[in-house]
Amino acid sequence: MDEIYRQLQQHLEKMPIGIPPVKSGAGIRLLKTLYTPEEAEIAMYLRFGWERDLEPLETIYERAKENRFSLNELEERLDEMVKKGLIMYNKVNSKKYYGNALLMVGIFEFQVNKLKPEFIKDFHQYFTEGWLPEAIKLKASQLRTIPVEESIDVDKNISRYDDLKQLLETTNGPYSVANCVCRQVKDMEGEPCKVTSRRELCLQFGFAAKMFIETGNGREISKEGALKILKKSQEEGLVLEPDNSQKLTFICCCCGCCCENLTKMKLLARPGQFMITNYYAIVDQEECVGCGVCIDICQMEAIKLKNNIANIRTRRCIGCGNCAAKCPSEAISLEKRERQFTPFPTMDALYDKILERKKLSK
Repeated sequence: MDEIYRQLQQHLEKMPIGIPPVKSGAGIRLLKTLYTPEEAEIAMYLRFGWERDLEPLETIYERAKENRFSLNELEERLDEMVKKGLIMYNKVNSKKYYGNALLMVGIFEFQVNKLKPEFIKDFHQYFTEGWLPEAIKLKASQLRTIPVEESIDVDKNISRYDDLKQLLETTNGPYSVANCVCRQVKDMEGEPCKVTSRRELCLQFGFAAKMFIETGNGREISKEGALKILKKSQEEGLVLEPDNSQKLTFICCCCGCCCENLTKMKLLARPGQFMITNYYAIVDQEECVGCGVCIDICQMEAIKLKNNIANIRTRRCIGCGNCAAKCPSEAISLEKRERQFTPFPTMDALYDKILERKKLSK
């Protein structure tokens, strides 16, 4: 029985961020938790796709037709796998497109509202042993950090890719909001979020929103509704993390107690060097009154009081701007990093680059 899952693991390992084997066998256990043997077999007929490389049903059938499935049966099974959150999906002019999904961003997020304890257990172990080391090695940053609006001086020539309102102005609809799967995990583990009581605050745009709406994982909202959610997230001190592309497909509103990305980055000595950000915070020591507000709001534990003055450890700062926005004495500001990052044109272009790095690393 395990052989089909070993074959699936090898097939999925061909993706930009795949399912590398680990000695504990956690990856195989995770696949067995997610896929039935039949679904594992079907997944091996699929190729990885984000938006550009999703394939039509008929193309997939050409690879699978020697199997026992008819075209209609294959479509039914693929649609069921979409509902289970196992594969990517898009529908254009009544034509369906499918592709294998990454573990993150992908299968994990698609488990929203249908999490099971066995999945959470297997996911945590595999994420730490297999997925995260692979992602760090390949410099596979699918997320980036943009500063909250109140923290940025408009005279500092902020890039439009770091300007929240400009970013949304160039975003295609539809728009959707979904529950945060990271906070759902923590709720199930008895460790509710310390920063917000809201759960419906993860945003999707364009084809990703269509997928979330059609699968029932999210609900459609207006652009104004999306801005309202983001404003509330900024007020609460959450970190805004859009995808690392110019064609926006999602924004996560993250915290240091729940977010799968930030909680793991916090364990590193220098998270500021691994995360994509164009800013870092600095303190005007003459203006700082040592109130500690910035310490409480920082999601990366990057600030400490030293001689009753806020001291920011740049190696831990990810430039979210929450400290600058909340500082009552206006002693903290954001400065541009020497090296400025420009997001990839699309997520497909990002995954092309990651796959190129992966081939060179072997």
